[in-house]
Amino acid sequence: MVITSYQKSLWVRNLFLVVMAVALVAVAWKISWSIKKIELYDQAFAYYEDDNLISAEQTFSQASEYSAISYGDVEWTAFMSGLTSIRLQLESLSRQAHAAIGDRQEEQVLEAYQHYQSFKQETLKQQDKQTTSFFQAISAHLAIEKAWSDYYLQALQQAKSQMQSPKDMGNESFIHTLVLIPDEFFGGKVEKQEELNNLFQRYETAKLRKLAVSLSFDDVITRTANSIKLYRQEGISAGWLQKQLEQYAKSEINQTIKQKDLPGFVAMAKAYRQIKDVLAEDSDVLAVIERHLESRIKQAEQYAKAHQFTRATELYQELGGLLDTSSLIAGVEERWTEYDPTRLLLVKYPDKTFLSVLTGNGHWGAKQYALGVDEKEHRLYLAAKMPDGANTVYIEQVLDIDTDFSVILSKLQDGKDNPVILVQTTGKERAYKYLGLIPHLSQSSLESRFIVEADDLSVEDTARVIVKNAVGKGENEIASFLMDDKGLEYEEKLIDPENGEPGDAATEVPPSIDVHAGPGENYEIIGQVSPDSSIQVVTDLNGWYQIQFDGKEGWIQAPQTSP
Repeated sequence: MVITSYQKSLWVRNLFLVVMAVALVAVAWKISWSIKKIELYDQAFAYYEDDNLISAEQTFSQASEYSAISYGDVEWTAFMSGLTSIRLQLESLSRQAHAAIGDRQEEQVLEAYQHYQSFKQETLKQQDKQTTSFFQAISAHLAIEKAWSDYYLQALQQAKSQMQSPKDMGNESFIHTLVLIPDEFFGGKVEKQEELNNLFQRYETAKLRKLAVSLSFDDVITRTANSIKLYRQEGISAGWLQKQLEQYAKSEINQTIKQKDLPGFVAMAKAYRQIKDVLAEDSDVLAVIERHLESRIKQAEQYAKAHQFTRATELYQELGGLLDTSSLIAGVEERWTEYDPTRLLLVKYPDKTFLSVLTGNGHWGAKQYALGVDEKEHRLYLAAKMPDGANTVYIEQVLDIDTDFSVILSKLQDGKDNPVILVQTTGKERAYKYLGLIPHLSQSSLESRFIVEADDLSVEDTARVIVKNAVGKGENEIASFLMDDKGLEYEEKLIDPENGEPGDAATEVPPSIDVHAGPGENYEIIGQVSPDSSIQVVTDLNGWYQIQFDGKEGWIQAPQTSP
């Protein structure tokens, strides 16, 4: 289709008319809005002149919605805009407060309250009577302060009621509630602090009394310690509660000390130490615990000095709940073993009953040793504590013996000056069978150095024995034998049995010789042996003999022996 120039001009004219019509409508609309805004401004100003600020601000606020033109005095307009800002902020705070109060959200209620108070103080600082009057009027209209007053007074009353007759001591949310209530509802900051201290002290005193009757010591101090932590979190000094806890704990712990109830003391002391973080640095109860603990340790030391090692060990073990007593127990074990090397065997073989035990020091490379005999099993047990003090070697040896036997530590020595263990039992071809054994601690074994059957054998010195009627070489003779690495080697005949024979070796003891508790004159004298008495020598050590007398064991200086 072809568009003519006339049609084009017609369209342009029509479009211009439409634009002009829209412009006229817009101008008319703006004029009407401006007229409305002017009317509202004039009405607002009239209210302002009549000192009716609330109506003035409301009308001014409506006029401000018509943004067609600017109108009115700039200073007055700025003042009215400030009133509108106050009203909008108060309305926002009112909504926040009522929502938080309705949901029982204490933190949000306090936050809105504090914001309101801050805003109120800021507004009142302006010292403008009209602004102050407007603020108070809007606040009263919104009933915002009354809402807070009603809420906090009710919360205060409920919290006090819960404290006076608590149904559930596990729920102490009222403490936080009381702390959150503003100072004004108590009459001021100082008054609030005094009243809360009085309330909390009465409550905790009654609670502690009730808990002490119904709960264990551990539960009471744990619950009270948690309360102290709670008060600290709330910013409340709980020194008075610390004192109440100290009084209770001191009474209970002193009772266990008075009754000599050490397990009870240890349990309470351990529990009290665990709440140390809530106690004062100069806690009297902790001091009581430390003093009694020190006295018990000293008592254990006295037991050990008096050779009451079992009591010392048991006491240290009981105190293990309060401190690491492992080193103290190890020290007692060390002293116990030094005093009685038999312990070396008893620790390893607690179920064994040894009819006889040979003990001593310094043989075979051992610091201490104990040689036990189990006659029923025909077995030897050797325990040797090494010089390092940390290692103990144990050797078990089954003897090829069918009859009873006896064991002594002889004067015989190997090439390294180590004594030979001499075992005597019933022989098959002769009256007796003799075994010579040498311990090798590095190999945890016993070496059989010799086996001989004879009617008698006596040890002359470290290398020579006198044998009567031995099987094989030395038969029908009283002959001497020398010990070497191969065993007993025949040396020479001494006498024929028919011409005379050596008498049995006997140990003669000087008149009224003292018997000591250990191998040395520094040990306690535990008895005496009578003149001309025959005694059984168990072992020898550094010029001392361990003997049996009157059903017990002791030590005498080595006497002279006659062949």
